[in-house]
Amino acid sequence: MALLKAIGRAAFLLLLVALPAQALVTDLSHKRIEIRYSFSGAEIILFGAVGSTNIDVRQEDYDVVIVVRGPEAPTVVRRKGKVGAIWVNQDDMRFPSAPGYYAVAASRPLEEIANPVAFASYGIGFNNLPLVADSGQGLMLPDREFRNALFRLRSQQGLYRQEMDEVTVINQGLFRTNVHLPANVPVGEFIVETFIFQHGSMRSRNRISLTVDKEGFERAAYNFAHGYPLFYGITAVIVALGAGWLAGVLGRK
Repeated sequence: MALLKAIGRAAFLLLLVALPAQALVTDLSHKRIEIRYSFSGAEIILFGAVGSTNIDVRQEDYDVVIVVRGPEAPTVVRRKGKVGAIWVNQDDMRFPSAPGYYAVAASRPLEEIANPVAFASYGIGFNNLPLVADSGQGLMLPDREFRNALFRLRSQQGLYRQEMDEVTVINQGLFRTNVHLPANVPVGEFIVETFIFQHGSMRSRNRISLTVDKEGFERAAYNFAHGYPLFYGITAVIVALGAGWLAGVLGRK
């Protein structure tokens, strides 16, 4: 099986080398990640190639920027303040839709590839994400302090990885990078976008999908919790009480 995969990838790369003009093709070593009880994270290889664009990449240098974006979900960021000797939540900001996972990898630092305006046009980089906040009376632009706090918190959880991974440009228009998914990665559909830049301008782009989903017992528990939250809560309480009772019985023996 491993030999067949190796032969398949080699054939794919040979096909990529012969791409026609304006073509950009990418693929993933795995397009579906299954989360089971032993899941501790995953690492996926993204590889691809680009034919000649308006400037021939086989004759001139080019840069690759890859953006991986996970499923959107409502997110609340809270700011704590000290009241006397106690820290309490004082302010909060709700983002109706924020990516659960976001990573940017590039062949060089972004500031060396193009100016910020070029990246803003395509939403590349956390500062260029079209985030809005819910004020309770309507949508508004989020406060920069809360926006930065969201990035900081998700980065600490390993869910936001901006310029932490490098794209390796091999030769003849071939490139690759590793996509790191932590153990707490959200489930859902991911979008993997690849951009080709030359002389500060975007020349070509490509998009493919990645699915992360729970399987086995984890899938059943997830469906039960989201489909029947009341019964799930009752079951969790019963299990906790039973475990406590059993621990007490064993402790007396």
